Amino acid sequence: MNRLRTHWPAILATFFFTTLVSLPSSAQLTIGGTAAEGDTGGFSAMFGGDRFANFRNMDKFVPTSTMPPSPRPWDLGKNKNSLTFSGDFLGKPTNLEEFIEVSDTSALLVIKDGGIVFEEYRHGDSRDSLHTSFSVAKSFTATLIGIALDEGRIKSLQDPIRLYLPELSSAAFTGVTIEHVLQMSSGVKFDENYTDPKSDINRMTTQVPPLTYLQYINTLQREHTPGTFNHYASINTQLLGILLVRVTNQSLTDYMTDRLWHPLGMEHKGLWVLDEQGIELAMGGMAASARDYAKLGLLYLNKGMRGKQRILPEGWVERAVTPDKPHLMPGTNPNSSNVSGYQYQWWTPRDWDGDFLARGIWGQTVYVHPRNRVVIVKLAADQKNFDPRYKLAYIDYLQDIAQSLQD
Repeated sequence: MNRLRTHWPAILATFFFTTLVSLPSSAQLTIGGTAAEGDTGGFSAMFGGDRFANFRNMDKFVPTSTMPPSPRPWDLGKNKNSLTFSGDFLGKPTNLEEFIEVSDTSALLVIKDGGIVFEEYRHGDSRDSLHTSFSVAKSFTATLIGIALDEGRIKSLQDPIRLYLPELSSAAFTGVTIEHVLQMSSGVKFDENYTDPKSDINRMTTQVPPLTYLQYINTLQREHTPGTFNHYASINTQLLGILLVRVTNQSLTDYMTDRLWHPLGMEHKGLWVLDEQGIELAMGGMAASARDYAKLGLLYLNKGMRGKQRILPEGWVERAVTPDKPHLMPGTNPNSSNVSGYQYQWWTPRDWDGDFLARGIWGQTVYVHPRNRVVIVKLAADQKNFDPRYKLAYIDYLQDIAQSLQD
């Protein structure tokens, strides 16, 4: 494992990891008051210039650790190139070619019944490219929680998270269970608005370091009773990463390599971004190839199995992707800050069809439609995805593709 210890300005680093920033496509992105567009050096350069190239070369901008390719790679086979599709996108008939263009997509992969029916790469991406995932990584982190639970490292998701992290002394986390954190329902008050210099996400980037993430989390207050309101806050996922390191006594990189990356047959290496303390940024700092992202979707489609090998505990998939409380349900919901549904770091579309997805800003998606046995991976460098109207329309279009692929 390669661990670069370079120290990068924290004021820039955390922008990398959010999923729910709401900016119009014409807005200039800001990070703690510093413009990302137009910068020529440091981490901020990742968001200027050729973002497509930058997003497949994140290790040039940030320190990373490496998960080596699996010794038993899973070959998904050749592209059958049998998919033709046209559907509605924001009120206009839109075919796949037009959708790829309008969404600034660099990789689109569609799998039906285990076979690739469409695979297209643009803007310099290829089958071998490692593309940054942003918050798609959250679903990988949550998957490791399920494995740790099955191994007895975590006794129950109903356990208070403080049972495992007694240093979590903030009153905001009194009564907060591991499940509350998984469901973005911890009740913690956390404003993830990047355009406000006084927001929690920007305040965090000025305090970590010298504080550790756990020390920073202890400064947060409570906004809602735990388990009653769904509010997306990336700091919850970082807390899950801290929990995994504690209960496994391994780095996130090593644990994921042993329990998921190699068993799942990843054909390329994977990368994790490291913070200034050399700790993985569980809330969104992973890079992988499109086909390897698809394998997480296939693992969930097949209820935790790769062929005859069980990788995830029986019952975990249904538990992880099915919203089971009123505040987690999709649609207009007074107890949620989102129209999409949520469960264990997996989303459901607003018009839920038993489907679910991992989602990251700039248009990264791993989408699964179980009934039609479809997995779709979409990777992009799309600033329009900051506009909620586009972000939701992209998911609607992927859902329409999957629904068209009935047996």
